[in-house]
Amino acid sequence: MKFLKYFAFELRLRYRNPSQIFFVFIFPLFLMFAFSSSFGKSVPHYIENNISSILLYSVLSASLTSLSVQIAEYQSGKIYQLFIQRGIKKIFYIAAQIASFMIIIFCSTITILLVAHFSYHYDFPKLSILLVFYLKLYLYSLPFCLLAIIIGLSAKNTATASAIAMPIMFLSFFFSGMMIPLSQLSGGIRKIADHFFLTQLLSDLNHTLTSTYTVIPNWSVILLSFGVLCLLSIIVYKKKA
Repeated sequence: MKFLKYFAFELRLRYRNPSQIFFVFIFPLFLMFAFSSSFGKSVPHYIENNISSILLYSVLSASLTSLSVQIAEYQSGKIYQLFIQRGIKKIFYIAAQIASFMIIIFCSTITILLVAHFSYHYDFPKLSILLVFYLKLYLYSLPFCLLAIIIGLSAKNTATASAIAMPIMFLSFFFSGMMIPLSQLSGGIRKIADHFFLTQLLSDLNHTLTSTYTVIPNWSVILLSFGVLCLLSIIVYKKKA
């Protein structure tokens, strides 16, 4: 019951923060309009073929630029210490924060789907396919929640967390083909992109909605990357406990 109380509190808190609303809702929509305007004229069916990337904008934006900053705010402001003094475990409250962001990610992605439908005539997939997609989307968002924990707990303040998270987010966009299509990358950059774990996850998400892989997912790379992030988050958490 206490977890649900903390979860509900964090959920209400997110919708009262203008910067959170911007990065979770407005920023992903801006990227969708910007990239569809840039590449949609030369790439047929851009929205249909890249809807997974567009939906993933909200995941990275919510986790890296919002959740990490919020965790840094709680860490630097001694708010977690206050919770501990009241008998609330920090990891328990961080879990409530992540859960609240999962709900916000759902609202954000639904908004993106609706805008894509009415603005670009995107046809919704079958409900069964959409359910599988969302199960994968939530599962694949966990590594970025771990990365948000690492950034948030390690940063001295919210400004530092934002300064770290923003470049990581845009580099993730670039190397995964979310900013520039993979077909337009070449040489060493293309090799890095093909083996980037986000590229693998995005490819599987794309296959779920379109039955097409951008690259064949390398699950060894994915599991290794996830394991490294788990280990780093545990180390950082214990160090900051």
